[in-house]
Amino acid sequence: MDLGICYKQGAATDEMLVAFSDSDYAGDQDDRMSTSKYVFMFSGVAVAWSSKKQPVVSLSTIKAEFISAAHCAC
Repeated sequence: MDLGICYKQGAATDEMLVAFSDSDYAGDQDDRMSTSKYVFMFSGVAVAWSSKKQPVVSLSTIKAEFISAAHCAC
């Protein structure tokens, strides 16, 4: 209840949508699955975000990153 995101009206003049994605390779110590994360920013303010365990075990860091980028694109 005490945490939140504050959006100010008319605060930003740069109306641009930017997306960031990332993964942690084999971050879960029990099953070695990675986690995909993304955030969409509009005018410098977060408007959508996600953090989700990947459905498969990645065999490399690049594969984990590709899965995370595909999760973001979807």
